[in-house]
Amino acid sequence: MEAGRALRAGSAVNAPVINRLNQMATQRSKTLDVFRGLLFVLMANTHAMTLAGLDGSHWLMGHLWLPNGWATVVYVVLSGYGSGWIFSVRHPPALQKPLLRRRSAVILAVMVLSNSIFTMGVLAQQGDLSPVLTWGWWTGFITLDTPWSISGVLLPTALVLLCAPTMLRLCRALPYQTLAALVLAQLAVAVSAQWLTASVYAHHGAVRFFLTEGLGGFPVLPFVLNGCLGCWLGVYRQQNEPVWLYGIAFLLLLQLCMFASSFAPPALHWSVFRNTFGPAGKFAWLFLCAGMLARLGPPRLVPPIALIGKFALATFVAHRVFLQLLNATIAGTGLDTLPAELRYVALWIGTLALSWILCKLLQRHYNRAASAQLARPKVPRKEDYFTQ
Repeated sequence: MEAGRALRAGSAVNAPVINRLNQMATQRSKTLDVFRGLLFVLMANTHAMTLAGLDGSHWLMGHLWLPNGWATVVYVVLSGYGSGWIFSVRHPPALQKPLLRRRSAVILAVMVLSNSIFTMGVLAQQGDLSPVLTWGWWTGFITLDTPWSISGVLLPTALVLLCAPTMLRLCRALPYQTLAALVLAQLAVAVSAQWLTASVYAHHGAVRFFLTEGLGGFPVLPFVLNGCLGCWLGVYRQQNEPVWLYGIAFLLLLQLCMFASSFAPPALHWSVFRNTFGPAGKFAWLFLCAGMLARLGPPRLVPPIALIGKFALATFVAHRVFLQLLNATIAGTGLDTLPAELRYVALWIGTLALSWILCKLLQRHYNRAASAQLARPKVPRKEDYFTQ
């Protein structure tokens, strides 16, 4: 912790401190890789069930199987958490802002490209690609008249990274005030969304974009606030980990209360309660599950999940392609007459297997590139932070 403070303050650090920081960051990366891999497993599970045509009343869609809709919500929280827990220690302050901007630009580019591919794939499945040739279909992505795919969740993710440098400073200087402001903002957004949804402004573009729909069902303001809260959790863990653990335990209990409230009659206060605290509570439970999986999971299962999590952005894009290819293969071979449960298992397991193979190939490529770079003679650069 002291070494992290020294690095963030920009003071001179020696080689042992740098090595210790690198080891800490590497260990943290392994834990978060398992976390991201677990989110991918949940995401692929939900998409496989939808593609297999499982009815909403099926027991696999209920509480007795893996949770649905958690992956995308927690993904944004985890992006902020990673910025506060790892990124703020791994990189010096002078480099954080340009690096986060670059990463945000990459994510936005992936969002636009993958959304175009996914939506055109849906039209191709329906047998009519003519809308792609019209200008209105493309501008509809801006006016929200053309439906977005799951790629829309990458917009709040990129915005969280752009907000991260400011959030890091606020979380370090005013931790409790920043937390209070984030919670109050979440509460205000949740109440505003409920009120505006029932008003004449429900179909206004700004209301739909910022509060209720966003791109593909991911409203911008709530998701960005979720990511900022994740950033606060990451920074505060560095500052006071024992208290942070008590906070995670509180979020676990809070999520149980939210789960119990889902059985109560629908009411405004319950909806606001779940929308305000639900993302953090889900993050806490998946954080616990990922930690237990990383430490106690089967040795043959954990590394593949961690590898998928390591290349999360690539697998996020590729898994939709894999799902569609597998679904087309099932239909083309006449296996679409099988029960929906069997098709779901084939789609889910097949997607996970293909994603793991893709990640193995990517890892091999990066290993070769790293070996070639290490083999070159090293010439220190003047602007290199650790050389200074």
